[in-house]
Amino acid sequence: MRKLFLGTLILTCLLHGCKPDQEAEMRARDWSFKNEAQAVLINKENDTLQQLKLELADTDYTIQLGMMYREQLTEDQGMLFVFNDARPRFFYMKNTDVPLDIIYITADNRIDSYYTNAVPKDETLLKSKGEAQYVLEVKAGMVKKWNLKEGDLFKWQEIN
Repeated sequence: MRKLFLGTLILTCLLHGCKPDQEAEMRARDWSFKNEAQAVLINKENDTLQQLKLELADTDYTIQLGMMYREQLTEDQGMLFVFNDARPRFFYMKNTDVPLDIIYITADNRIDSYYTNAVPKDETLLKSKGEAQYVLEVKAGMVKKWNLKEGDLFKWQEIN
């Protein structure tokens, strides 16, 4: 029952804005990283660029929540947004507290496009170039550090 209440509270905050006491309750929750999947980024020469631990955002609720209330990601962590179909996507940083690199990924697991160092709290729409079925958020600066390019491969699987 508590989970249902908390889910309703979070969804209400997302859709209508939190009152100060609700915002405090949300911030007080444990937002620790959950390792739910693993991934590898591979360049066109078939070299591994990076292995990642992923938290999944694959429901309406977790997609809307995203990286809100998070304070950090390590260089080997990311949040993968999983959608049912591929189409042009856009993200923004309105309620996000940490700078991120946002990576758009096609249905055939290729890097479509990306934005580096997305600014916390910014409401600018960051659009994919093409159709994306997945969106990967990682610590700001990682795209450059890994030398990630459009067309590189992204392989992932859930952890049982």
